[in-house]
Amino acid sequence: MDETLDVDEIWNALGPFGKFQRIQLFFILIGVIPLPFHLLSTVFITYRPPFQCNDTTVDIIFGDDPDIYDNASYNFVYNKCSIDVYTDSTNSTLIKSTECLSGYSYSVPKDRTIVSEWDIVCDSAELSEFSQTLVIIGQAVGAVIFTSLSDRYGRRKIHVLGHILLFVISFSIAWSPNYTVFAVLRFVLGAVQQGSGLTLSILTLEMLPLESRYLAEILNQIVWTTGIIVLAPLGYFFRDMSWRYLQMALALFSCYSLVEYCIMDESLRWLLANGKMKEAERIIRKAAKLNEKNFNDVIKAATIKNSNETAALVPTETSMSSNEEEILTKLDDAELKGISDSAKETKVTDAVEVGRGREDAAPIKHYNIITIFRHKVILFNSLILWYTWLVSSLVYYALSLTSSALSGDRFVNFFLLAIVEYPSTLMEYLLLNKIGRRKTCILFHVIAGVALTVSTVCQTLSDGAGTLGAVSLVFNLVGKFGITGSFSTIFLYTPELYPTNLRNAGFGFSSTVARVGGMLAPFAGPLMDYITWGPGAISAAMCLLAVYLLTFLPETKGYELPTTIEELKTWYRDHAGDRKGEDEENTAL
Repeated sequence: MDETLDVDEIWNALGPFGKFQRIQLFFILIGVIPLPFHLLSTVFITYRPPFQCNDTTVDIIFGDDPDIYDNASYNFVYNKCSIDVYTDSTNSTLIKSTECLSGYSYSVPKDRTIVSEWDIVCDSAELSEFSQTLVIIGQAVGAVIFTSLSDRYGRRKIHVLGHILLFVISFSIAWSPNYTVFAVLRFVLGAVQQGSGLTLSILTLEMLPLESRYLAEILNQIVWTTGIIVLAPLGYFFRDMSWRYLQMALALFSCYSLVEYCIMDESLRWLLANGKMKEAERIIRKAAKLNEKNFNDVIKAATIKNSNETAALVPTETSMSSNEEEILTKLDDAELKGISDSAKETKVTDAVEVGRGREDAAPIKHYNIITIFRHKVILFNSLILWYTWLVSSLVYYALSLTSSALSGDRFVNFFLLAIVEYPSTLMEYLLLNKIGRRKTCILFHVIAGVALTVSTVCQTLSDGAGTLGAVSLVFNLVGKFGITGSFSTIFLYTPELYPTNLRNAGFGFSSTVARVGGMLAPFAGPLMDYITWGPGAISAAMCLLAVYLLTFLPETKGYELPTTIEELKTWYRDHAGDRKGEDEENTAL
């Protein structure tokens, strides 16, 4: 690793959790709460209540058919998507079966959900699920666009832009006149939701020093889960109102984005990596004042071996380098002749400073997602990360969709599905800094894989009933526990495996791959209708394969975040898989 990086030393000198950091983290984490609202609100606003065909008449059913008067009366049987017409006689005979010609009637008022308002049932039923698919597709697009923009233009600017758009789009959805407008806005919503969320994750990560970095994902996961839990009572409170009121209420949680730019600071690490020294100095001075630290003391404590990041902030006395001596020798004696000593000293100093500028002014390197495909080592590790994201997303959402079919109150079920993530987050907190990111991620995948294997076997043998059925349910929840922990851990692990100016692009593309898992997850239900053990077996196998692949990745616990591609490749070679541990054992021997 490059020892000139000293951002973590700056945070340590300021105090890892000083007043400045606490204020910034507070406003960052507030922005996480609305994120699950817009991803999971579909549970309530696209809820499909019990329904059947509306009452109709003989004229509507038969039209101008003269044969209708051959019988005095008819008996109509109203099904969900069809009307069966029988003769009203002792030996009733089916005469005709037709679609719901007079519309549908629901167990709730017409405006409660988009399904009941726009009759998204029967032949149009898939449109309800498709609206959620559009959100996932939007997330994939937003992950690539917003994170790449964030690496180039800064975390704060792009986050605030995304959050304002999230507020505007989510509020606009409440006024959708038809399904088409609703679907398009949901796609855009997915993009800005993901862009806002990923930039917040990076902001949190880059605000904490090395030894506290694991807390970034823990804090985000706790607030994320809290947002899901809050959604349950909100849905219950608005259960007797139009879905539009719930949508507006959820949008209002993001209204503070209009002033967020004024109260949130840019990532110090991004500023220093991109040579924006004046803005970096302003933030450090602000933090030092709030944390009651001396600015010069903070910088001196953070200076490590001529750090290029802090050289512009603190003047230091240095001896003349050979390059500077060469510059002086190039000054013509005629240039120095006939001028005062002070002017002569000024001219010499200017020449040296120009030389220093030419020597030190290294161009800032900007990367993009194509960079990953140009380096084999980085691509190999990225492929493992992308597969892990795919598995985590697929299994997490597949389990959520399967669990939603449990009997009981739908609001209570939603609440329980959310609250099970708290113990997973607690276990993640206890493990991350003790055994590291890689081993934690492996352990959670082992738990998920084994639990889902047992659950699938029990479900197959019991057909979902009896004692084995209860055991299957318990292990299904254990599987949800495991996959929640792995999904959360990979959020922290991934950005630590990329250099500063590639971090958001790498993180964003990984999240994009995860959206593929989210889009495949809804097919778990239909697959289960044909092959009972199919979804569980596939999920378990994918989790266990992830366990094997993760052993090839390096551990990031205890290491400074890399800044350049060169640093990253060297670090990958030295710390891939268990190589570090083996080297240390060989050295000891």
